[in-house]
Amino acid sequence: MKKRIPAAAVAVALVTALFTGCAAGQPSAVSSTAISEASSTAPTSSDKTAAGALEKLPTLKIAASDWAYVADKKGWFKETFENNGVKVEIVQGTLGNEAQLIARNDLHFANRMLYPYLLYRSQGADLTAVQVSQHPEPKIASIIVPKDSPIKTFDDLKGKKIASWRAGCPYMVLYELAENKGWEEGKDWTYVNIPSSESKTALLSKQVDAISAHPLTDIAAMLIDGSAREIANPSQQSVYINGGGVTVTFTSSEFAEKYPNITKAYIALQDSTEQWMLQNADDASSIVQGVSRVPANISKFTWDRMGTAWNSNRNLKEIEAETKTMQDWLVEHKDIEAGKQVEVTKLFASQYFDQ
Repeated sequence: MKKRIPAAAVAVALVTALFTGCAAGQPSAVSSTAISEASSTAPTSSDKTAAGALEKLPTLKIAASDWAYVADKKGWFKETFENNGVKVEIVQGTLGNEAQLIARNDLHFANRMLYPYLLYRSQGADLTAVQVSQHPEPKIASIIVPKDSPIKTFDDLKGKKIASWRAGCPYMVLYELAENKGWEEGKDWTYVNIPSSESKTALLSKQVDAISAHPLTDIAAMLIDGSAREIANPSQQSVYINGGGVTVTFTSSEFAEKYPNITKAYIALQDSTEQWMLQNADDASSIVQGVSRVPANISKFTWDRMGTAWNSNRNLKEIEAETKTMQDWLVEHKDIEAGKQVEVTKLFASQYFDQ
């Protein structure tokens, strides 16, 4: 693994460049020298040039997440936002409710994978994406069987029952793998649609032969304690790995237009905090455990898998092309109605990307 970029001080370097080096509303690049010379500690009182340019906003409401807990406890929200008149509130219970919360102004930023964001937009939600992650590595999702299962490879699942949640993107991984084998769902294998929260129970009770899931929380715990094992991951050439499995940061169209400096500061701090977490996993996982009670070993396992996509992709043309491929796949599989497709150029707030 390459050496990771230091955290909050890099955010300040990024934000400073964003606020002082912009032309025609476009973010400027940050030099590699500025990044390499940045400290790994929180910003000092002399590093506030950029933050003074923040727009007036009484409270910035951010969805609860590991990186938000870390940024909060390390004082980086305070340095970046609160010392400059913008209070930060971490909002719990947002998963699946982001569109409604943003519409009510009870949430300003949410981070989800591209699939649910596209579903929100196809259903008419007034949202826009301001950040898109790099491609994940295949280990971000897995086909998982009980430890004592006779199934050794994905080929052995022909004729079996496999579960995933239709509202979660690991379902895509399952279908792509099956279709690459030429299998027809309902004939060569049986799909079982269950919520992610029920997948562990369904697997260990042998109600299904396998599940397709992200190796997070209780799924990660099964893999760590050996009660389950992985037999397959998405193909490197899959739609999922090549853009379909990215995460996006989204907000309302109004917020993205009205608060560009706050938005850029948020993106920069998110990226740099996540890189700090990967570089300082012991410290970061201890912080998260103290807030959420998730055991440190599970957080570190999870970050190893999800962290492969942490960092922003700013190439808008590439993002739009890959999103079109993803949306076409969802239309083909009847997850999005053909008449409710969203033009990809309308999915992303262009001022936050390179064009």
